[in-house]
Amino acid sequence: MNIGNIQEFKESQLGKVERRKQQDKQIKKGIYQMQMLIDCQNMETLDKESEKSKERTEISRSEGKKTETPKQEQKKTDIHTEMKKMMSVTKQQL
Repeated sequence: MNIGNIQEFKESQLGKVERRKQQDKQIKKGIYQMQMLIDCQNMETLDKESEKSKERTEISRSEGKKTETPKQEQKKTDIHTEMKKMMSVTKQQL
């Protein structure tokens, strides 16, 4: 056996191990960065969807208020007219 050859072999193997460790680090870093990008995009999408939902809710509430206001006013007038009718009926009976 030649000692020089064994040392060169060990050094080349250690070099391969170091390169593989560096590649693993780069792969893990890339995976982490991709996961962060995906999470960021998901949050942006979630924010956009929540804003759209809020807008739809506000629109439906404002439309609801618009439609409720005349109904409420009509109810008030209906109550008043009903009371007048009742008062006139009681007056006639007396």
